[in-house]
Amino acid sequence: MPLRYLTPFAFLALLPLGASLGGAWTFMAAAATPLFLAGLDWVLGDEPGHGPGRDVPRSVPRLYVVLQLAAMAWAASRVMRTQASFLEVVGLAASAGVTMGVFGFLAAHEMVHSRDRRERGLGLVLLATVFYMHFRIAHVYGHHRRAATKEDPASARLGEGLYRFLVRSIGGQVREAFVFEAERLQRKGRPVLSFGNRMIVYFTTESTLLLALIFLSWRAAAFVVAVAVIAVVLLEAFNYIAHYGLGREISAAGRIERLAPHHSWNSARRMNNAALFNMGRHSNHHSRPVERYERLQPVAGEAELPFGYAAALLTALFPPVWRRLMDRRVASWSMARGEQVLTPVAACPPLIPERRSTNN
Repeated sequence: MPLRYLTPFAFLALLPLGASLGGAWTFMAAAATPLFLAGLDWVLGDEPGHGPGRDVPRSVPRLYVVLQLAAMAWAASRVMRTQASFLEVVGLAASAGVTMGVFGFLAAHEMVHSRDRRERGLGLVLLATVFYMHFRIAHVYGHHRRAATKEDPASARLGEGLYRFLVRSIGGQVREAFVFEAERLQRKGRPVLSFGNRMIVYFTTESTLLLALIFLSWRAAAFVVAVAVIAVVLLEAFNYIAHYGLGREISAAGRIERLAPHHSWNSARRMNNAALFNMGRHSNHHSRPVERYERLQPVAGEAELPFGYAAALLTALFPPVWRRLMDRRVASWSMARGEQVLTPVAACPPLIPERRSTNN
C-alpha cells in the first residue's frame, strides 16, 4: 500500500498531542497543517506522472472519517470541562476546524462520490457534524455539471476576491441544492415539502444535532459551530482556487462546452497529493468523478497552479496578492486557447436539468 496516503493521519494526531500539552500548544495542528504542507511542497517539489499503481484499501479514507469524527467528539468533551482555558478552547477549535476543513472534508468528498451506499452514508455523517450535508447534492449534481461556468456558485470568477466568493458560494450552493431537490420531486410527481426531500431531511438532522448539543452543553455547541465555520471556510477556499477565472462557453440553447483539463487548476506537488487525497489531480477527477482518488492521473493540457493547494490557499487569504499572481496567469492561459474567463455575475440562473445518476 502506498504509505504516503497515510499523511493526513499524522496531521490529525497533532490535535490530541497539542491538547495534551495544553496552552498555546492546542494550536499545533492548526499552525502545522498549512505551514508543513506549503513548506514540504516547496522542498519535495513535483512528482512525475505515473501509471496506475497499487490500490489503497478503502479502509484508509473510511478510517480517516471515523477518526476525524472521534477527534472532534473528544475535543468537544474536553471543552465542556470548565477547567479548559479560553486560549485552549480557541486552540482546539482552530485545530479541529483546520483538520476537518482540509482532510476531513476531502475524505468525505471521496465518500460522497462513491457508488457504495455505506460510504456515501459515512460521508454524510461527517458533513452533518459541520452542518453542510447539502454539499453532497450541490457538489455532485451541480458543481460537477457546471464547473467553470457562470451558473456554478462554487466556481470563482476572474477578479473575485475570496471573501466575496465565500458569501456567494455558500448561499448559492444551499439554493441550488433546494432547487435540485424540488425539481427532482416534481418530475416524480411527489410533494416537495415532505421527507422525500433530502434537503428537509438534512435540515432536520442538523437542527436536531445542534439542539442536542445546546441541551448537553452550550460550550460544546459553540465549539462545534466554531469548528464548522472554520471547516466550511476552508472547503470553500479550496473551491475558490480550483477553477478560479477559468470558463466554459454556453451556447444560446444552453448547451455547455465539454469540461476540459484546462478548466480546472491542478498541482503536481508531491506533498500536496500525498496529504490531500490526490486533490491536485483535479482535472482527472472531473472527467472521472467516481474514480478512486489514488487512481487519478495527470492529463495532457491541464491547467497548473504555480504552487500547491496549501500555498494557494494561504495566498488567497490576501486578495491583492492572489490577483497579482493569478489574474495574468488566468488571462494568458485562457486566451491562448480561445477560452472565456469567468467575470463576476450578479446571480445564478436555474439549475440545468438533472441527468440520471447511479449515486442516489
